[in-house]
Amino acid sequence: MHPLEKRVLLPQDLKPLNSLSEYKAQGGLQGLAKASEMSGQAIINEVKKSGLRGRGGAGFPTAIKWQTVFDAPDEKKYVVCNMAEGEPGTYKDRYLMGKNPYLLMEGILIIARVIKARQAIIGTKVKFKKTVASLQKVLKEFEDAGVVQPGYIKIVLGPDEYLLGEEKALLEVVDGRDPMPRFFPPYMVGVNISPTERNPAIVNNAESMSHLPHIFSKGADWFRLTGTEDTPGTIMLTLTGDVKKPGMYEVPSGITVRQFLYDLGGGPKDKPIKAVFSGVANRVMTPDQFDLKMDFGSLRGAGVGLGSGGFIVYDESRWMGDVAWMFSHFLAVSSCGQCVPCNLGCRVITEHLLNIREGRGTRDDVEDILVETKRCTNQSRCFLPTQESVLISSIIQKFSNEFYPGKVNGSFNRDIVVPKVEDFDDATGQFTFEESPKEFC
Repeated sequence: MHPLEKRVLLPQDLKPLNSLSEYKAQGGLQGLAKASEMSGQAIINEVKKSGLRGRGGAGFPTAIKWQTVFDAPDEKKYVVCNMAEGEPGTYKDRYLMGKNPYLLMEGILIIARVIKARQAIIGTKVKFKKTVASLQKVLKEFEDAGVVQPGYIKIVLGPDEYLLGEEKALLEVVDGRDPMPRFFPPYMVGVNISPTERNPAIVNNAESMSHLPHIFSKGADWFRLTGTEDTPGTIMLTLTGDVKKPGMYEVPSGITVRQFLYDLGGGPKDKPIKAVFSGVANRVMTPDQFDLKMDFGSLRGAGVGLGSGGFIVYDESRWMGDVAWMFSHFLAVSSCGQCVPCNLGCRVITEHLLNIREGRGTRDDVEDILVETKRCTNQSRCFLPTQESVLISSIIQKFSNEFYPGKVNGSFNRDIVVPKVEDFDDATGQFTFEESPKEFC
């Protein structure tokens, strides 16, 4: 293990935990036992003291989200774990479930105590077969051991759509419908709703929930010993792309981007690093920003972001026209179509980028893209068009010289795929990516 790594969620030797008894021998269920002796408000106060922020992308303070649902007068409330993980470049939740899914189950039960939840639900994709099998095995162990009543934690399997990871769309799937984002957030409109029942829900990411057992078994002050004031604790990171050591890492928040890319990732394979993307929800990061600390506040304050911890690296052999088109196309086809400015705007941007990519583009295409990024976000139900606006405009602004006509030449590596991670092999240190559609080839 590299000195910059700190494994709290992951086993020290990266060997998967195989049984509930093995988990308990390492201190498992102690956090739940302590939380069970506390009131719901006391549990929230401890999480607030810990400073835990959601690891799903936005970094929202966990305790504030809980407090809102706790204070709601509704009789029926729910807990939902978001493990859709459709963001390009990330694999952290599935990787964690392959190593220690017991933390998640315990964390879910701690949250359920806060609001006396009617039921707890894990939402993931039907295609994540290894993850689903692991969750089912652990859930049965918890039920057989009497830790949870049979049927209390339910696993809901959704389709392979990017928007399944949007919390309002996830709740639609939980309720048996397609992943089409609602107007209202989960704390207002939750699970099994009716004209007279809102049934608010706490929706947290799998990694966020997995931190809870340690926070309660070891204390909020212990949790704050790692990481930064802004983002206490460890963060799980996925590193893919043009680096020597792509891989899965758990580190204290606050290491620099440079340490992550060069000390852990080994630096570029061949040519210098040109651009780094933290998924498709943030602005592109360039080498002048590599000394930033990796926590939510530092990166956001610099105009970029930590996101869900999936970092995609491209070196100077890559043309940003290819990269911009690829990400724009991914977001355009991921739009659910409910909001016309998003559905139409993202597709318009993609078409202009295709003109540029195929050598037909003019400066008018670039100008039209920048205009469209300012209006595709109108009347949107979710964050997807904002992602398109922020990401694509940042690429053009940072690499404007690459979007002039005639900039495509044989010196660029045009082989590019959408980095949607399918699997990771610890032994080889290599990722397997989902096969890209023909139009990406």
